[in-house]
Amino acid sequence: MATLVFYLDEATSMTHALEPGTTTVGRHPDSIIVLDFASVSGHHAVIELQDDGCLVIDQQSSNGTRINGAEIEEAMLQDGDRVAFGDVQAVYYAGDAPGEEGDVPQAETVQEIFVPVPEIPRKDAPPPPAPADYRKVNKPPAKPRAVRRMTGYPSTAESGCVTALIVIGLFVAAFAAGLFMRHYKETEGGNLFSDLMEKISSQVPKIKIEK
Repeated sequence: MATLVFYLDEATSMTHALEPGTTTVGRHPDSIIVLDFASVSGHHAVIELQDDGCLVIDQQSSNGTRINGAEIEEAMLQDGDRVAFGDVQAVYYAGDAPGEEGDVPQAETVQEIFVPVPEIPRKDAPPPPAPADYRKVNKPPAKPRAVRRMTGYPSTAESGCVTALIVIGLFVAAFAAGLFMRHYKETEGGNLFSDLMEKISSQVPKIKIEK
């Protein structure tokens, strides 16, 4: 016997055995298959179960009738076709719907599941070795650091020599100046600094300021 299985929502389905002749589908209560959904018209479609197959005829419904996604006006159904009345989905079976003849038999034997037992370490067993620190193992050898000497400044020995030379030079210059001044006093009979100041003042022109 041909059947239609309607899937009303995710958890609800309805199976209807089709009788030979005409079966009406719609939202109106006088329909043989009443589908109380907004997308289904009052008199949505007619199903005619004939000797040569099952014919679906749309009754100019608002949201149409589709078979396997294609909208139709009338079409013959094949076993396993998906029929949509508006948004309500159904599957057509040329014979009994699957699962109606009885429950599916269960397997006679159940495969055993092996669960391995974890190995428990003994109390007297030595502790496992600590994992090696890869940073120490793979660390490259340290490169010797080059010692840079500052060449911009003299060393202590060099600065001491320069200071000694400067002091000796100043001492020699002072000694020579003293000898020269003594010689000048003995030969000229005067003071070197006084004579120099007189010569310099004589060379400077005198400026007379008139009142």
